[in-house]
Amino acid sequence: MVNYAERLYELRTEKGLSQKDAANDLGVSQALLSHYEKGIREFGLDFLNRAADYYKVTTDYILGRTDSRTGLESSFFFDREEDGIYNTTTIYRAAIFIHERMNTGSALAGDSADFLYSVALYRTLFAAAQKGYIPKRWFSLPPKIAESLPMAVTENILMHFPDKSPNAKRYGNPEPKSIETVIKTVENYIKKAATDIVKSVE
Repeated sequence: MVNYAERLYELRTEKGLSQKDAANDLGVSQALLSHYEKGIREFGLDFLNRAADYYKVTTDYILGRTDSRTGLESSFFFDREEDGIYNTTTIYRAAIFIHERMNTGSALAGDSADFLYSVALYRTLFAAAQKGYIPKRWFSLPPKIAESLPMAVTENILMHFPDKSPNAKRYGNPEPKSIETVIKTVENYIKKAATDIVKSVE
């Protein structure tokens, strides 16, 4: 079982932070943080809460009580029979799986992974605005830029993520069925839509 000292060290190094910078941000001396990370001293509840907020994980994750940074039960990360069925739960589980995967072992974890989700949602919201579901005035970028640049931004951020998380197998099956189900369902829809478009112009 992972202990709090290993977790603190892991979280700091993932973000590429020096011990001095992290200690300053957390409001403790570098020497004290070093003692925490080596397991020489135990921290109090105040520091635990600050560290959880700072690293954007749960206190249970820091304490080594769970491998989930979001607070989900470990059983959530094992494939279920229904993962092969495309529905709202499958989409949700796929999103959580990939978010957890991207947030593990990346120097750009947390904020960057969250921003990638925001960019994906932005593309959906932009399409909704074009169809009149939400106000177009909320968008300040010209339509051509709003359509094309989000994909470029996504690719640029992903270039800085590791090729594969070193802890990818932490949650059991490293390739969750729910993710495959979402990919195949969307690709099948795209293929059918493309075929329908070709037929309409023939």
